Amino acid sequence: MNQMAVFNRELALDRVGGDADLLDEIVGLYLGEYPGLLEQIQSAVHSGDANGLYRSAHTLKGSLSALGAEAAQQRAQDLETSGRQGQLGQTPTMLDDLEQLLRQLHEELAG
Repeated sequence: MNQMAVFNRELALDRVGGDADLLDEIVGLYLGEYPGLLEQIQSAVHSGDANGLYRSAHTLKGSLSALGAEAAQQRAQDLETSGRQGQLGQTPTMLDDLEQLLRQLHEELAG
């Protein structure tokens, strides 16, 4: 994996116009939403559901973008692309990477 930030607070603040309260609200929404999205992605990868993978990864990618979580966003985008193209061969490895990045992000956000 590359060396992009797990959580780039400055980028995230920039994306919400410097509004720290709004960023805190977005973080709270993300923390509540991502476990379900991750479960949907896991299910799609394990069942070979390319369309489900595309939809779930796309939604997660948007949330990660708002947070400035560049590395996880990139991996979600990779999964989204695989789902859109119906090329699922590498998705288990991508999913492992995403899970690791999301654990790190959760620790940073919730800690």
